[in-house]
This record gives sequence, C-alpha cells and structure tokens, in this order.
Amino acid sequence: MKKILTLVCALVLGMSIGQAQVRQGETAVGANVVYGSEIESLGIGARFQYGVLDQLRAEVSLNHFFEHKHTTWWDVNLNAHYLVGLWENKLYVYPLAGLNYTMVNFKHDEKGEENHVGLNLGAGLEYEINEHFGVNMEYRHTIIRKVDQGVIGFGLNYKF
Repeated sequence: MKKILTLVCALVLGMSIGQAQVRQGETAVGANVVYGSEIESLGIGARFQYGVLDQLRAEVSLNHFFEHKHTTWWDVNLNAHYLVGLWENKLYVYPLAGLNYTMVNFKHDEKGEENHVGLNLGAGLEYEINEHFGVNMEYRHTIIRKVDQGVIGFGLNYKF
C-alpha cells in the first residue's frame, strides 16, 4: 500500500512540475542582448512568441550584431520551444529547433554581402517573475554550410 501511495504522490507531483507557462493562443514580445561566437560581437534583438499548443510555442526573432572587424551580421530566426516546468510553475527549461536566415555585410576595401540559410538547435531557461514578465537565458547553435555560429542571449519578455 505504501508503494502505491508513493507512486500516486510521485505522479501527481510530476504532473504539477511538468505544466508549462505557455498556453495555446498566448502571445509575448521581448528584447534581448546576444553574443555571437563567429562575429565575436555583442548585439541586440527582438522577439515575438505565440503559444501554438500548451507547452509548445513558436518564436520569430531578429538580432543585429554590432560591427566587429568591419563586419556586421543580422539574423532572422523561426524557432519552436517545448517548455518543461522545473519549479513551482516559475522556472522552465526548453529545447529549441528552427530555421535561420543570416545576412553578413563586409566593409573592407570593397563592400560585400553574404546571405545564408541554416538550422538552429539549442536550449533555454526561463524564469517567470510574475504573470506578465519573465527573464530568459538561451543558447542556440546555428548550422550554416559555410559559417556556424553559437549565440548566447539574455532577455526580458512581456506576456499579453
């Protein structure tokens, strides 16, 4: 009987821990500071998130990396996040996967531009401050044929 009671308690606790903050139809906007490993530069970004299903959200983001060695980068991302609750419906971890479009501008002797399409893989951690605001930390690796880049970001989100 003790084993059954322990199992039931573990299942109930697991279900409450696994609930995610995102709900179907929920939207959020955010701003973030990013660092790109290939350009070796800081940048700023903006994001829009939409709850496709409970625990699953889509995100569109735009990042601009500041000029370094006469080069600037812009990237546009379309990612999916699957949120898993870790602590009291306030702390979440999520794997991410998606598509990336990168624009690289060179300002050496001659100006040039390269455009690339790639894949994003990564993970993030999000803490819900209150019902409207949350902070997050995220790492994604963008896989592009010629140039791969790791991006770490810290951000603030506002949920509607």
